[in-house]
Amino acid sequence: MDRGVRAENPSIAQLAALVAVVDEGGFDAAAFALGVSTSAVSQRIRALETTMGHILVVRSTPPRATTAGESVLATARQVVALVETLAPAAEAPLRSALPVAVGADALGTWLSDVIVEAADWDDVVLRVRVEDQDVGHQALARGDVLGALSSLPTAQTGCTATPLGKMRYVPVVSEQLAARHLTDEGGLDLASCPVLTFGAADELQHRVLRAWCDEHDVTADPPTHMLGEQQGFVTGLRAGLGWGCIHEQLLGDLPEVGDLVRIPGLPMLDVELHWHRWAMELPALERFSEAVEAAAQRALRPF
Repeated sequence: MDRGVRAENPSIAQLAALVAVVDEGGFDAAAFALGVSTSAVSQRIRALETTMGHILVVRSTPPRATTAGESVLATARQVVALVETLAPAAEAPLRSALPVAVGADALGTWLSDVIVEAADWDDVVLRVRVEDQDVGHQALARGDVLGALSSLPTAQTGCTATPLGKMRYVPVVSEQLAARHLTDEGGLDLASCPVLTFGAADELQHRVLRAWCDEHDVTADPPTHMLGEQQGFVTGLRAGLGWGCIHEQLLGDLPEVGDLVRIPGLPMLDVELHWHRWAMELPALERFSEAVEAAAQRALRPF
């Protein structure tokens, strides 16, 4: 490129098209959200890719950002969110999109108060992604969300992190499964008893297993099942598919939990939670963050 010629900068419309295609899960849906034609969205994405010199979107179903696209998406989301706050009332969108990442256990327990509160917000569209608290901050780093629950305390560049409290988990097993995997002393033999996890990022059970192996000076590689849905996870526990860790509030809310018993000799686990969010002032993000912090103060165990 001629050094005397300055490359064209991306337009707001092009950045908005990128965000919409990824968030809405398709070019047609993005066009509907933006109030333009599908061909206009395609043209804006192609023009943005030409400007950036990289393919930004894989044209799959649904479309997904490439590695280059993810880096552009993070900035694009910030720019679009800021422009929405600057637009005159007549031009501003009726509802601002608010993408956030939260854990399934939080969403199914204490965070439900925030969802109830958000139901009264007429100017916000929630986009809630379910991410394990150990990896929620990664969605923030990729630019997929504006805020995320995370077990990590340190904020990323351009973000803030607010400590919320601790979620307590109880290791449990069905009575039928426990009866098949007893040690000579009558405890549960974790070296042979199958494990049930919520997903690939769910490390709670294996933290317990590693500590148990260290204490008993043994190695273990038991069968590990995965059920990546909260009700399915509970169903698997009660069916005896494996033992696992369940949030204390969820355990207390279950009807007829006599078939699940706490595993003797294993401690309960406290997982620290922090609310990570962009440092910029966005009204919808401010309101959601305040609601999260208030709900956490009511429901979570203090640090």
